[in-house]
Amino acid sequence: MSIAHDSVVPVRSQTRRTIVKGAAWSVPVLAVGAPAAHAGISQCTVTGSVTLGPAGRVRLDAVCRDLSQSGAFAVPRIRTNYGLVFLPSYVEICNCTSDPGWYRFRETDSLDNFQIEVNGQHNDQNGPGAGFRDPFKLAPVGQAGGCQRFSLTYRTSDPRPYSDVATGTPPSGSRDAVQVNLVLQRHPSTAAVAPGANDPGWVLNTSLPFSGYAWRTTRPEPDFNSCSAGQSDARTSSAAPSADSLGD
Repeated sequence: MSIAHDSVVPVRSQTRRTIVKGAAWSVPVLAVGAPAAHAGISQCTVTGSVTLGPAGRVRLDAVCRDLSQSGAFAVPRIRTNYGLVFLPSYVEICNCTSDPGWYRFRETDSLDNFQIEVNGQHNDQNGPGAGFRDPFKLAPVGQAGGCQRFSLTYRTSDPRPYSDVATGTPPSGSRDAVQVNLVLQRHPSTAAVAPGANDPGWVLNTSLPFSGYAWRTTRPEPDFNSCSAGQSDARTSSAAPSADSLGD
């Protein structure tokens, strides 16, 4: 079987999406259940892949506006479990070439005052690095270290619509829609030290758009102008996070 450039490759489970870029190929599609430490030939095409975890109900925390663009780890919350998002909880990136390579990515979103954390850290898309994460080196396809998985967490610094829906997503009007675009770049360098942020060798490897929703499950609203942690809430039991997800 041969699939042309920029194809969306179907996977066995509809709970994950895999986007691949590059020349035509004739190897099996990415095995979504494979360990993150390996990038076997059955996982890859010739250039690279990005796999999103299944979309599901993931915790949304609240932070004050003064800290909304902070890139520090463990930014203080004014309320944990403020609400929920229906988005993936991780992204996995694989090197699908026979050479080691450096990769970096950024994620940009369409929702004002909404932040995505990768491994617990936000990176301002309007900052000096244009939102790109630190580079990481991946081993060649088929070797240990050929894939790396990153956890995704979410926070808001602005009020969101309220809903106490117990499963799935709220109806329109009781949720905010969010569009996210993940851009992955590769650098051909095999050096032990990562290329600089402005090195001209960085080139587009994959662009992956995805979408979801965000909503509040607690009352009353916290004061987003105050950075006082632990502002009280009255959570409704039916709005507690659940493990349900699309296709599961």
